[in-house]
Amino acid sequence: MNIQVDKLCFRYNQIEPPVPALDQVSFSLQTGECVALVGPSGSGKSTLAQHLNGLLKPDSGSIRIDGKLLGWSARELRDLRRRVGLVFQFPEAQIFEGDVFSEVAFAAYQWGIPREEIRGKVERALHSVGLEAESFYDRNPLKLSGGETRLISIASLLVVDPDWLILDEPTLGLDFAHWQCIRDLILQRLKASRSVLLITHDVNLVLQVCPRILVLDQGRIKYDGDSFQLLISNDLCETFDLIRPDVVKLWEALKSSLVNGADRADFPEPDAMKIESWIKGRSRVEREKACSVLLHQLNKSLP
Repeated sequence: MNIQVDKLCFRYNQIEPPVPALDQVSFSLQTGECVALVGPSGSGKSTLAQHLNGLLKPDSGSIRIDGKLLGWSARELRDLRRRVGLVFQFPEAQIFEGDVFSEVAFAAYQWGIPREEIRGKVERALHSVGLEAESFYDRNPLKLSGGETRLISIASLLVVDPDWLILDEPTLGLDFAHWQCIRDLILQRLKASRSVLLITHDVNLVLQVCPRILVLDQGRIKYDGDSFQLLISNDLCETFDLIRPDVVKLWEALKSSLVNGADRADFPEPDAMKIESWIKGRSRVEREKACSVLLHQLNKSLP
């Protein structure tokens, strides 16, 4: 499912004077992509996401789905919301049921998935986000932790397997194990030619799963390009007020300390597992030096 956004504009008219939340926003999303959408709070990221899901209608501009202009009729919007799933930044706002099973199954019933298939789909969806189905089925989703409620909301969309999954701050409030579940979930979707738009301040996650990044600031797209090139650049990160990923800092320290000219071409990209594998293949002296560099970087990061 390809999405093309052209000169999208939107103002919140209930605010005086009206605030331009989106200003001439244009970009395209292709089937099978994982694209990050980043920017400061209040830059319009969540507003843009709600346009892509049909919850908000632009003042001007257009959205095309697979080349066809979205006309905003009830039928078109229903089809759009079936194909583009959105998890809000505050997931408790989209909780409808009193127990986890009913909540995760809600969309499946709404979209007419056969009843005999739903329980299995719910179980698999909960497993995908790192939750044990049987121990959560009867619990009230509004009495879970914020991170668990977020995972429940993600699982409720996985049941219907939309073409596009828009995740607004999906790792907020998660421990590392569940952070890994979200990362792995995104990677698995990409292998299945499914698509993800990731709205996040988690640049470490962006570096691992999103080859492409959009920077939205004051309602305008300020950057649309390679995530790696943006996040390794001090100047660009400062320009867009982004925190450089920890793994990039470690990567740069190791590269400058351990890599000579002959080895530079073989040094891995800033991915923790690839760096670990590279270090294991070095001599004992180099491995000890790597440990020293990593310890130094860790001490620098502590308050």
